[in-house]
Amino acid sequence: MSISVTNSLSLRIYYGQYSALVKGSTRKDASAGTLSFADASALRNAVRRLQDYKFEDGTEAEIQEKLKAFSDAVNNTLDSGTNYAGNSSSVKNAVSKIKNLNKEYASDLKKIGITVGKDGSLSVYETASKLYKKEKFSKFFDKDSKYLNDLYSAAQRITRRVDVRI
Repeated sequence: MSISVTNSLSLRIYYGQYSALVKGSTRKDASAGTLSFADASALRNAVRRLQDYKFEDGTEAEIQEKLKAFSDAVNNTLDSGTNYAGNSSSVKNAVSKIKNLNKEYASDLKKIGITVGKDGSLSVYETASKLYKKEKFSKFFDKDSKYLNDLYSAAQRITRRVDVRI
């Protein structure tokens, strides 16, 4: 799985106190536990913030940036969780759950311009925010979305099981 390095404001906000871990050079120096905890926390923040975001009020550029940040948070969580999984079967199961969720909801994700790779990673069409109506994003990122709520729960399981000292 390839991780793209981005300097998105949304991604830095999702990472909060761990915002330094958004960049590739800092990620390499972090422990597996710290990275996994930060990535899963960012994914949880991304889910909640996107569920609260008013897509109808956003510009195409803002929506595109949020989709990319969401995709990066998912991919980073998968990558760091996979690296940490040898230390915890709970983390391994949560990573597997995220991959399976992505594959299960691949057709729904595609309807908003996000494709799912064979490894469960996400990628966003460069023009997703132009190709799809804002209402589709609002509907997909709804508070009642089973996909997002299950994704949040899997990320929460990772944050609860990771030892940042490892």
